[in-house]
Amino acid sequence: MELHFVPECYFDTVLLKNILGVRKVNHRQGCDNVINELEKGKRLKDDFAVALIDNDKRKLKYIIEECITINKTQNLLLLKHKDKKHYIVQLVPAIERWVLKIIEEGQVDMEGLNLQADLNGLKEFTKYESANESEELHRLCKRLINSNSHTMKTLIMWLTYLYKHNRNADINILKENV
Repeated sequence: MELHFVPECYFDTVLLKNILGVRKVNHRQGCDNVINELEKGKRLKDDFAVALIDNDKRKLKYIIEECITINKTQNLLLLKHKDKKHYIVQLVPAIERWVLKIIEEGQVDMEGLNLQADLNGLKEFTKYESANESEELHRLCKRLINSNSHTMKTLIMWLTYLYKHNRNADINILKENV
């Protein structure tokens, strides 16, 4: 089932694997490639899928024309395809700013991590494929997951619920839980 989860960037991939407790997900680099996997991928186009993407400046046609909003917080957006069992979780704003918000909201201790807790430092670190194998990034994700961040708790609830219930997920449960 983990290959039905499609994260956009390396940070999303590490975060998702840590939340779900899996070794592999269906990583695609960039929002367009994630949406393409949902729309045209042999395994996912007519099956259950969950995308984890940034809320980029450029709005995606698939989201505008094919999806409805299920739930929304200040830092998260949960969408669902009108007819398919495709769910999209958007991190608001884009990933580096989102991480900084979660660090602040959850009062995450950055001590002992070789990461700069500023926008440029995170951008430099999260954009490279090697970030996927970085022990610092895995430790940061674990700290975010274990933090008191309401945003992180909501994200974890949505993703673990969809992982557990997948094709049988009840959108009413996802609408109610924030």
